[in-house]
Amino acid sequence: MSLIVGYTISGQDNDSTMFGKKLPLRRCPGCGFRLDFFATNPDYAGPTIKGMDYSVTYDNQDIVSRAFRDFVLEKGYRGIRFGPFTRDPEHFHLLIDRVVPFDAERRKVRFERPCKVCGNCAYVVGALPAYLRVASVLDDGFYRTDLFFGSNDAKSALTIVAPRTHDELAMSRLQGLEFHPAFGAEST
Repeated sequence: MSLIVGYTISGQDNDSTMFGKKLPLRRCPGCGFRLDFFATNPDYAGPTIKGMDYSVTYDNQDIVSRAFRDFVLEKGYRGIRFGPFTRDPEHFHLLIDRVVPFDAERRKVRFERPCKVCGNCAYVVGALPAYLRVASVLDDGFYRTDLFFGSNDAKSALTIVAPRTHDELAMSRLQGLEFHPAFGAEST
């Protein structure tokens, strides 16, 4: 039997891209994919679909509103950074520092076309349902998985929130939040 230890949090596509092909990002000389998955494009213009406090770009970057940032700061959650945008002061790039291990074997994640130079894969498929290598409910707050999912340059970690954090977010007036259970190690 699997214990729900937290919840993934995501949002709808916001009809925008943070990184274009022309933006300078550190890239692997072998596969050509980006190496820095925590970069923020300060010139990002913001989501084209308005009214969501949590949304995702086509290249899998989590974008949050000022209201979401204020909620997180008011609650005192730690290990969260908000990358600012010079062209859109009302939105931020959500970056999570606290890491929780993802159970790729149990979830049967597919790693396709691994690079012999950097180890990055062209495709990492099988994020949901999320299986985490933890045996108990997560402490209040935000986490990210140690594994990045997606394809080519559009890869990102899953954002995970603890059950208590989920409840707080679900009761807030924030728009665009989508949750799915994250399961811990199987108990016998």
